[in-house]
Amino acid sequence: MAEATSLELTGERTLPGIPRENYWFTRHLVSYKVAREMSVGKRVIDIGCGEGYGPALLAESAHDVLGVDIAEEVMRHARAGYTAPNLTFEVMDVSSLDVPGGSFDLAVSLQVIEHLADESGYLQEIARVLEPGGAALVTTPNRLTISPGSDTPINPFHIREYTPEEFGNELAHHFARVEISGIFHAGWLKLNERVRAVDFIEFYRMSRLNPRYWTHRLLTPLVRASAFRVGTTGLNRCLDILAVCTRPLRGGGGD
Repeated sequence: MAEATSLELTGERTLPGIPRENYWFTRHLVSYKVAREMSVGKRVIDIGCGEGYGPALLAESAHDVLGVDIAEEVMRHARAGYTAPNLTFEVMDVSSLDVPGGSFDLAVSLQVIEHLADESGYLQEIARVLEPGGAALVTTPNRLTISPGSDTPINPFHIREYTPEEFGNELAHHFARVEISGIFHAGWLKLNERVRAVDFIEFYRMSRLNPRYWTHRLLTPLVRASAFRVGTTGLNRCLDILAVCTRPLRGGGGD
């Protein structure tokens, strides 16, 4: 997996190969591993793919993968860093995809909707590019845990965040079936929820005089995918909401 050292770490996208970003990168990777299990032998589009590591992972099992993102410099980086005969990257607006309807068996779009003003157009496009009966894996951070106690996103790049119930209701307008699960801490990260040796959200606003600044620098590079789990119980406490959506066999939109 390529290091994203040629891209600026702005906080808008997650990058591999940066120790202080390893928690967020690994959290994204958990969702991509779910997507990879769904992608075997399929035509896949990754919508809002960012740096490119995700489409490259999916290409290991998929028939072919198209990664799309609106940022030209990011797509140049992806083309240079990730090469496979069944993998391509193109610059596109996620709310107006330049591909024919019904082109893909699986659409993957992770941590994108919270950045968009036109979430309905974006979801409509995901449904449009899927073949009838095709599936989409869509994720977003849980507002209840990413911005606790606030209706306004803490992350300045987020326009709107969702609770699990809100996210499911939004998706139901566009898909025939929506199954909601969540990503949770496991292992030592679960213990850290109680002792708070590391604060992964507040770290970026901490002074170096704060002891947790240094525990973050020490422990974050040690985070592995085994420190997360996917489940369906207690969704209001999940970190990221993970939705598997199915396009109707005929027509468009949800039930």
